[in-house]
Amino acid sequence: MPHSPQHLDRLRLRHLRLLEMIDRHRSLRAVAMELGLTQPAVSQMVKDLEFAFGSELVDRSVRGVSLSPDGRIALQRTRAGLAAFTHLAHQLDSAQPPVLRIGTNPAVMLDLLPAALSYPTFAETGLRFVIRTGLANAMTHALWDGEIDCYVGRIDWDEVAPEAAVALRHDPLMTTELVVVCADTHPLASKSDLTVADLAGHTWALPPEDSRNRVAIDSGLRNNGLPMANPRYEIAADPNSLLILARRAGVLTVVPRNALDASEPGLVALDLPSLAMPAVQLGLFTLVENEQLSAVQILRDTLRKVARQTAKVTSI
Repeated sequence: MPHSPQHLDRLRLRHLRLLEMIDRHRSLRAVAMELGLTQPAVSQMVKDLEFAFGSELVDRSVRGVSLSPDGRIALQRTRAGLAAFTHLAHQLDSAQPPVLRIGTNPAVMLDLLPAALSYPTFAETGLRFVIRTGLANAMTHALWDGEIDCYVGRIDWDEVAPEAAVALRHDPLMTTELVVVCADTHPLASKSDLTVADLAGHTWALPPEDSRNRVAIDSGLRNNGLPMANPRYEIAADPNSLLILARRAGVLTVVPRNALDASEPGLVALDLPSLAMPAVQLGLFTLVENEQLSAVQILRDTLRKVARQTAKVTSI
């Protein structure tokens, strides 16, 4: 059935909260008790939602109610909208300058994002920033749930559902390669005619087994007939700590090149052309409904400038 603009205009915030409550309780009676309404009134709210969106959002059975596939899509999108309302209310209550909520990855916090936020453009806006760091999947979920306004980093597209992908606006920024890194005093740093086989037997510091960077180095080693790396140190989502261990503990590690470039002296990348590892694609991601926010537009333009400057420096 087609959606109804008239019914959309009549929806209230509690209609949008209804989907989350149904998903949580799986019972219209329990939802009615939480809302302080009768069960028939809640059933009518469900019908209002379904008429408004032109789709069956709730599956009903003798065991209770649950969200249909369309209902789950609607829940994801309404979560973001409700979070935006809550964030707006807090901003207006605080009487402070507006806040831009940014999600990112730890490696991006070493160079790309700080370089963009230090531009004079932002000093003139009076914006405040709330920055969250984490792995790509955690940050993309925070974006879908409306907990952040934008995300600067990498995204695992093969783990993004098609219905979620169409809700994202993606602005590519830069590509950085993965590199094997060691201290400049490490035996391999000065070895001539270095090959992948020379990595065997050395101590590693690496991210966990399920991380993209760990999968990349393990695959690269296997493709060269070597066993997977068996790290002495395993650190999640913190390339800076991996680099510190490489410098001070004499271990090998793998990080994006941009993280190495932003680190302190004393580290080198090992030139191993046959150790093919996929490049890391960095971009700015927003929900479609947030892409026109003025703060997001300023961040987008500034990130592009920084990315172009980084590319020029790298090519010199």
